[in-house]
Amino acid sequence: MARISCRSCVFVRRFPPVILSVLALLLLLPAGASAVLRPLEGRGNFAISVDVVNRWRGEDVLDVLVLVEVANADLSFLELDGGLQGRLRVEVELEALDGRLVAEKRPVRTRLLTVEEAASPTLFQVFGVILEDVPFRSGRVRCAVYDVNERKEGLFHQMRKESRASAAAGVWAADDGPRAPAGLALGQPLFLAHAPLRQWRPGAEAATPTGWLHDYMHPARRYGLEQDRLQLFVPVWPPLGGVPADADSQGLQVTITSLDLDYAITDTIAFDNTGRAALAAGRPAGLVYELDVNLLPEGSFLLGLAPLDRRGRGTVTQFDVIWRLSALARRPGQLRGEGRTIFHGADLDRFLAASAAEQEALLTAYWDSVNPDPESPVNEAYLEYQYRLAFVRQFLGGFDEFGASDARGEVFLALGMPDQLRSQPMPQSFRDQDDARINVFQRFAPEREGTMARGNSGSSEVDPYSAHDPIPQPWSHRAESQRVLSQQKSTHLQGFEIWEYDRGGKPLWRSQFSQIGLGQRFLFVDRTGTGEFILESSNVIQGEE
Repeated sequence: MARISCRSCVFVRRFPPVILSVLALLLLLPAGASAVLRPLEGRGNFAISVDVVNRWRGEDVLDVLVLVEVANADLSFLELDGGLQGRLRVEVELEALDGRLVAEKRPVRTRLLTVEEAASPTLFQVFGVILEDVPFRSGRVRCAVYDVNERKEGLFHQMRKESRASAAAGVWAADDGPRAPAGLALGQPLFLAHAPLRQWRPGAEAATPTGWLHDYMHPARRYGLEQDRLQLFVPVWPPLGGVPADADSQGLQVTITSLDLDYAITDTIAFDNTGRAALAAGRPAGLVYELDVNLLPEGSFLLGLAPLDRRGRGTVTQFDVIWRLSALARRPGQLRGEGRTIFHGADLDRFLAASAAEQEALLTAYWDSVNPDPESPVNEAYLEYQYRLAFVRQFLGGFDEFGASDARGEVFLALGMPDQLRSQPMPQSFRDQDDARINVFQRFAPEREGTMARGNSGSSEVDPYSAHDPIPQPWSHRAESQRVLSQQKSTHLQGFEIWEYDRGGKPLWRSQFSQIGLGQRFLFVDRTGTGEFILESSNVIQGEE
């Protein structure tokens, strides 16, 4: 192997003509098909990052390495003598276009962790599955990770003994072979973190996926605060017959370009004598590359690698650089949940299509735009959001990558604490919900409670309209229409809450709940009697009479 040579390292910043030339270089790279341009994002009960790396074991033998990274704080741990241990199951499938399937399962047990390590959102578990001798070269990849220590919530899932899980899927492809007809052929780079590159001996045992690189794999490809040095291992295959040892092309060109075309770096990597000898003999060689990312601004970057003589086959991939401390506090699931909560329409589409670093930048730009005091080191708007988020997590059903899990949490995040909150966990009358609907659409309607008599002999319903000299309620066409429909629902007699915002609440962003300035009313109904509330009626959504 050989190390980085910085003799021709060039930095470019805000010079459009040069940027365009670098972009042209990237577009002209003799790159073959690659597995994934950037890591796949897993969705489900927790967030995972999945990288798919093609590894040639011979002229016609292709192994596919599927790497997974998950934050410790997203996992459940068993308490054992000496510490806490996580248990996972990984299932990976590669499916060809003609239906052929290669699959592999692997159980994973973490090392024993301390309580602090197990609860950390900035410490990660990294593990992989190798699919050996894959007979096809394109298709679709699927990866599922199961947290064996914890079942999914809900009686149905508990009865079926289903574990919490996350899954990712994407399109996959590989080249027809490891070599190019002429020139050097580059394999997919393996991203590393905290690897002691300076201590490794050039020409040591080939860096196979199960070799000494295993402890330093970094499938999420996030650098900056997490790891301030970009580190790569790049496999290089010569053409059949090898290349002359004295050839001038014994090296690679590196091009790193930000996706916004605002920043670029070009660099070279040179082979040492051991690498040249291997290439001359027709054997594959490996290069390690390291770059101080303090040279890079925050954002997403394209990494292009190509032979210096422009012959053969190069490769293009992507990584992120994140410098904000707030990013360490956000788990990947929270990052997406926050974006889905704040952004809508085209802004949301742009957010979901962005990389992790770009998503962080979009959220930061939004919170900066609503900061009531830009000169203050504390953004009061974002601090208020953090308070609301903590309350939603603890008392209003939770928060995940799709936003608030409960309709009450969605409204609370958007408007804050209501001016009035009426809770009826066990309605006393079958008409209580009907009266609540009238209160939603007629804000000056009186409050009236019915009664429900219960005893060993059964239950008898008492109609408060006919038996207790009722206070007359105003007529509401919308409430009556919903009452007729609700009688067919199992939620008609469930508990409910009415939230009232007399002064419009304190919206932190524009949403459907802040469409009217004053007097928002919301009726939340406990769907199953277990505290899972849905938004049944609202004068904001259905209109006010």
